[in-house]
Amino acid sequence: MGLYLCVFDESGEDVCGVEVGLYKYFAEFRQKVAVFVDNNRFTNKMSTLLQHPDCDGSWSVSDCKLLINELTEIKEVFQQEPPLKEIQNLKEDIFKFFGITPQNLFECFVDTNCEFLIDRLLGLCDCAIIENHPIMFQ
Repeated sequence: MGLYLCVFDESGEDVCGVEVGLYKYFAEFRQKVAVFVDNNRFTNKMSTLLQHPDCDGSWSVSDCKLLINELTEIKEVFQQEPPLKEIQNLKEDIFKFFGITPQNLFECFVDTNCEFLIDRLLGLCDCAIIENHPIMFQ
């Protein structure tokens, strides 16, 4: 089963969303962030990202504003880190299909369309803020 993060409008229509992939993959992303938090690689404790259950609920609009700051810092740090084979292996089929080889840790995390996950999450946060609706975990 996969994780889909989305923003719905007032009528319940899906305005924007991100097909993350397997819950395990999102858990690996959060786990890698937690390792960097534990090693004091971030100025932020990434609590909005790390303290939310990954299978249910939502990020409120105010959470999204905090999440943008967290994701921006994660992106900056992960772009400076080498790619990790164990993370690449989780999406190996997608990387092969699109003919992409990640050049850093940031590029190892992609959605099901092989778009960079952190950038997609940043865009989803922007959408949630503009629409004034939460990001729902589906």
